[in-house]
Amino acid sequence: MDSKILSNIINHIKDEDLKKKILSLSTEEVKVLEYFIQNISVGTLVAIRELKFLHRINDPKAVIRKLIEKGLVEQGYGCYSLSKTLRDVLYSIIASSKE
Repeated sequence: MDSKILSNIINHIKDEDLKKKILSLSTEEVKVLEYFIQNISVGTLVAIRELKFLHRINDPKAVIRKLIEKGLVEQGYGCYSLSKTLRDVLYSIIASSKE
């Protein structure tokens, strides 16, 4: 995997199915997942606009939908968020780095 961010996160994931999902992502899915790792929760319109124009994702809605189906991103009321499972992994990484 070319993503340093996701490689680091994968090293902290215990759930093998979750690791496989992340390792099987397309290039665009990786970019979008990295975006949500850096921006845990983002308004729908802002996320679509930023992914399209700043990150050059052709169809952000379709990619986000795929990530939602895979359980990596969640849709809230007017926003998208990194899944609780991945948020927990991030929190554990942060907690272990403070020790």
